[in-house]
Amino acid sequence: MVIPSICRAVHGSNGGESRLDIRRLEVGGQAGTPTQALLREFELDPTISPFEAREKIRTCLLDRSFLLIFIEAAPVDPNAWEEIVNLLEYYRKSATPVCLSAVLVDGRGIIRSDPICDFVNGRPTHHVLSEVSSTMDEGSIWPAYLHHRAAWEAGGCLSYAISLGSELERITSCDDEVVELALQTHANKRLASHTGRHLLCDLVGIGSESMRPEQAHLRTLHAELLTANLLWRPPSMNSLHIVPWAARALLVLPDLPRKQVWALRHHLVCAPLAGEVLSLCLQFESQIQTRLHGRQNRGNISDQTRTNQQRFISGSDDFVFYPSAFPASPSSEDDVWAFASLGENLKSCPTGAVPDLYWHTLRLRNATAHGHYVGWRHVRMALRMLRYFDTSN
Repeated sequence: MVIPSICRAVHGSNGGESRLDIRRLEVGGQAGTPTQALLREFELDPTISPFEAREKIRTCLLDRSFLLIFIEAAPVDPNAWEEIVNLLEYYRKSATPVCLSAVLVDGRGIIRSDPICDFVNGRPTHHVLSEVSSTMDEGSIWPAYLHHRAAWEAGGCLSYAISLGSELERITSCDDEVVELALQTHANKRLASHTGRHLLCDLVGIGSESMRPEQAHLRTLHAELLTANLLWRPPSMNSLHIVPWAARALLVLPDLPRKQVWALRHHLVCAPLAGEVLSLCLQFESQIQTRLHGRQNRGNISDQTRTNQQRFISGSDDFVFYPSAFPASPSSEDDVWAFASLGENLKSCPTGAVPDLYWHTLRLRNATAHGHYVGWRHVRMALRMLRYFDTSN
């Protein structure tokens, strides 16, 4: 999985601008050291010294670019890895450019070189709703939805995502109830046999009188749980959180402290998917505001909404802010509705002027914005709204 992804990314970056060869080199054991494998790849004598090999390798790179991917077939001495790193550093700092790059796949974590790319964890690079069309059917979106759910549950851990994926791929398309059952069953089994289970229970206060460990103990717990792939850093966050699948398994334990339920329940919300749903709701809200313009009863404007606009006009609102060069800031009397909630806008209109789907948009937005669980039902609602707002006048 790793090697093809590297190749795709590198060829994509190169974009056909130059001849690029990507070679996979096994090292260790009979394959020899990384430097010897490199010399053999270029049909050079593998017994010559690294110093002597420098110019010979440079000659081989005059008319092409190379990316070498080194993989251990057998353990390689750290000094041998350092030798190839030093060779690459020599070319990088050389006055005469050399088009040679290398990826060292270090499963043992012994190579002392930067940058380090962690291929043990990952996240989807595609979207579920942000790139869909109103003409797409639900079945075409389901695989992307399932991928995001599995990736989030795994907390970025590829090994867990793969084991979970083998369970999910057998599920009938668009059957989210079976997906939920599979997620829960898989999580329960994994935590029951996980060697870090007792550490996780210690962290959340199961079986202890203290709700929160002492600071020194907490740091030790975090380090051990992170190594065990039971903690992760969600997208855009630097703090450590319990991985969603483990949070799911903890939530069914009868002796889980009630205070932990709120946090763990929130960990199960697939944040990238929730963000996509909320983003679409904001687009729909903008269209609703436009379509309702002139239909609202001005006598229904609340005092709070008028106060909100006045605070903006006076410059005392830190959150509603338009730059001075903005061409049409909402400061006129007619713009007061821009400071009303969507619900207030809808309620101010005559009966029959507000389609049900406008209210559905409000409820979907509120449910998502308030941190409630997001699943396939919400994706289907968003797609139905997208079709409506994309085709209706």
